[in-house]
Amino acid sequence: MLLAVLDVETVKQLTVDGFFRGCSYGLLGAGFALILGVTGRFHFAYAFTYTFAVYMAYQFTFPWGVPFWPSAALGVLVSACVGVLIERIVYRPLAANAGPNALLAIFVASLGLGIAGENAIRLYWGSETQSYYGPDKVAYTVWGTTFINFDVWQAASAIVLVLALAAILRWTALGRQIKATRVNPDLARIIGINAGTIYLIVFFIGSVFAGVAAIWYGLKYTVDPAMGFNPVIYAFVVAFLAGTARSPIRVFITGIIVALIEQYSSIWLSARWTQTAVFVVLVLYLTFLAVKTSGFTARIRRALPAGKA
Repeated sequence: MLLAVLDVETVKQLTVDGFFRGCSYGLLGAGFALILGVTGRFHFAYAFTYTFAVYMAYQFTFPWGVPFWPSAALGVLVSACVGVLIERIVYRPLAANAGPNALLAIFVASLGLGIAGENAIRLYWGSETQSYYGPDKVAYTVWGTTFINFDVWQAASAIVLVLALAAILRWTALGRQIKATRVNPDLARIIGINAGTIYLIVFFIGSVFAGVAAIWYGLKYTVDPAMGFNPVIYAFVVAFLAGTARSPIRVFITGIIVALIEQYSSIWLSARWTQTAVFVVLVLYLTFLAVKTSGFTARIRRALPAGKA
């Protein structure tokens, strides 16, 4: 009945757009959840590494004349190395010296790094929007919907990376070490796992995920110094809704669901209010968790007769 009232073609287009956008959200969320879940660092500078990847790819491609695909890979790798350096040079000494206030200190430092990084990009590349282009943009029409080749490549690369991470976590020695460090880093050290090295590996993987997502975004749209703010917010929402200790596949699927909610809400809301729908879902989820963990539901079950509980 609802589809009869709404424009069916619009709903189909929103579904396709939501899927492709959700692949980006899912990839970002998987990287953010890996970092936050394993290290406990609220890495707000994720926004900076996201933006820095595409600007470095832009630098390699145009001023320096490197072919597109190698420059994109180099941009992602350089940005990932910056993410590793942030953990090694900033977060780790800060965590060691801040004591009980380490969580807050790292969050403030991360926020400062994100702001400083954005301003550094403005100083070097300028504040204006840059056009980033490489392969030709090709449009496809399938199922009465329109999308472009960059959408397909983005979805394919995101799926491959998330499945690869899930396979590493499940079937490799490195994955077992990452999961052991996530559960208890102190115990992991006792049994011979170098938690510090695992932290660096996790930051590298998470930063690669952010960089890949940024490359596709830059190709599809444009790049600007503030482009990382919204993605890191969505990465946090997706990671929190899915759970930072959950499988990357679950986080990825949650990203697609979040994007679909955002797209479908545009049927009733203007474009600038569609993000509100996502945060309403987050608030409802937080409320559900608060009620669930408060003991209120347990008291209700005890108060009900045994047959109705």
